[in-house]
Amino acid sequence: MNPHHLRTFLAVWRHRNYTRAAEEIFLTQPAVSRQVRQLEEKLGVRLFERIGKSLHLTDAGKTLAGEAEKLLGAMERTAEAVRSHRSAERGSVRIGASTTPGFYLLPDLLGRFHRRFPKVALHYTVENSLRIEQMILRNELDLGFVGAHLSSEDLVLKPLLEDEIVCFTAPSHRLAKVRHVAPGSLEDELWIIREKGSATRRLFEDWLSSRKGTIRKTIELTCPETCKALVRAGIGLSFMSVHGLRSELRAGRLVRIPVTGMSLKRPIFLAMHSEKRCSPVMETFLRIVEGALPKPATTEEMRRFKES
Repeated sequence: MNPHHLRTFLAVWRHRNYTRAAEEIFLTQPAVSRQVRQLEEKLGVRLFERIGKSLHLTDAGKTLAGEAEKLLGAMERTAEAVRSHRSAERGSVRIGASTTPGFYLLPDLLGRFHRRFPKVALHYTVENSLRIEQMILRNELDLGFVGAHLSSEDLVLKPLLEDEIVCFTAPSHRLAKVRHVAPGSLEDELWIIREKGSATRRLFEDWLSSRKGTIRKTIELTCPETCKALVRAGIGLSFMSVHGLRSELRAGRLVRIPVTGMSLKRPIFLAMHSEKRCSPVMETFLRIVEGALPKPATTEEMRRFKES
């Protein structure tokens, strides 16, 4: 059914008069009559009947009047909801992050955004970098924040800030007192490590392999907070982003291990599908992110990271 015809029908019903209805909706009286007639032909029923000089709804017309008001109201609400996406005040955004930005960088930024735009629906996912890449490619996420240089040509990557991977242990561990630890001496230690697919794990293992080292004894976990808890309890060594260790290192609950020659710096990237268009909500969130973070990695740092 044509919504214009429905509005014309409702105007005639309100005024019980074709001429006054025509004046309200800025049509000629013949045009109003024609639209009502076309609507009746479409539905196969009469909608009005004239008794004396008065115009009345038929039973079919009464049914249509109630339903048409609901239908037009729903259409207007739908149009309003769609138009609201032109503004950052409403709408939704689907954000995914790998573990380092997901646990230690994004929560504070999401909180800032929510306080300013409480009517925006936030959908937040924390997975490893490989999983975030797959979700962006399947259009399950609008924005991704990862600590790996994702390989898909369908993604656009932008470096946001510099990160560093460090080794750490409990203050009671024997390596906590050593001033210089050779990479080869780490092989026989028990390591608390992240699952396969973790960009942090891949970066550290690649670096250790380049020094002819390897990790033999491991406990594999998916949660970095659990990694820290086990290490604090005196169970082995681990490695992770320095962003996730600041409070523990400052308080002395964990100790950084000075591994000789280890300088594992990397950018944290914003990742988007190359065909994704930024909505006003996405643009506003990204402005908050970029305004809150330290300077991004330099071009030279990016080059070294890609080549490492």
